[in-house]
Amino acid sequence: MPKDRTRILVVDSDEQANQEIQELCALYNYEVVCATTEEQALNCAKEDGFDGLLVAVAMPNGGFRLSEQLRQLPEMTDTPVIYVTNDPYDHMLLMEAQYYGGLFVHEKPYNEVTLLAQLSSVVRIKTLQDELKARMSELDLLAATDSLTGLYNRRMFFKRMEEELARASRMQTPLCLAYIDIDYFKDINDTHGHLAGDAVLIQLSRVLNHVVRKADVVGRIGGEEFAVLLPDVDSNLGCEVAERIRSRVQAARFTYGDLTIRVTVSIGVLHVPDAASADVDMIMRIVDEGMYSAKRGGRNRVVTREMPRQQPRDASLH
Repeated sequence: MPKDRTRILVVDSDEQANQEIQELCALYNYEVVCATTEEQALNCAKEDGFDGLLVAVAMPNGGFRLSEQLRQLPEMTDTPVIYVTNDPYDHMLLMEAQYYGGLFVHEKPYNEVTLLAQLSSVVRIKTLQDELKARMSELDLLAATDSLTGLYNRRMFFKRMEEELARASRMQTPLCLAYIDIDYFKDINDTHGHLAGDAVLIQLSRVLNHVVRKADVVGRIGGEEFAVLLPDVDSNLGCEVAERIRSRVQAARFTYGDLTIRVTVSIGVLHVPDAASADVDMIMRIVDEGMYSAKRGGRNRVVTREMPRQQPRDASLH
């Protein structure tokens, strides 16, 4: 939710100065939170984020060190800093302030015009940083998802698959992969048009999302092919999930306008008991064979595959 007021955290052991800056900033609709100790400052910063930070250089344990601590908090990483000094600052102090991320150094007593101009600049920078981060998040999402279904795209699915394989290998846990292909999808496109085909893909993605757990990874691999990675799942449960997907798809009502389109899927399932002995290419090759076996066997069915057994090492080689 958007904030009603710009929030500034002031860290200064001088309570009278804090009172002055609160009164000044209130005139310009800034909300000022004051902390007089290091502990108070850290507690305030942990509770909520701020648009700007004013830190007195003369804090008991050092204002520069404290500001560095504050900016290490997730809520304060990008918060711009103004340092406040009781004495006229020289070149060395200015250099140190810049080293610790300060945008400005302000001398007491506060000069209303200068301070407000500095605060305005600080808040504007923070706003632009937040907008850039939001835009970057949007771009990351676009790069990771299939634009039609909203599922992981092929590249991101394989990346997540590599991560889950590494985790399963480290934790010595199994996983399963279900590889799903829509039966006679070309006929749907040829008979009803590509927009109808797109509607089927979107509705199938919803069925998949309803069946799987939060921990499972779902992606559109390409065309009418989808994949569901099931971490911490053994062979029996993997087959159950695949069968549940198959039956849910068969029972679902796929529509496009006034049309009702019958949809079924063929699924290959691979159980990976030992992730340390597998890689993405091997897994995809074997599960793909299972899916095509389901196609050749009449479609609308689940076919399981097993990882090839590791050959025992020849003792004579040691």
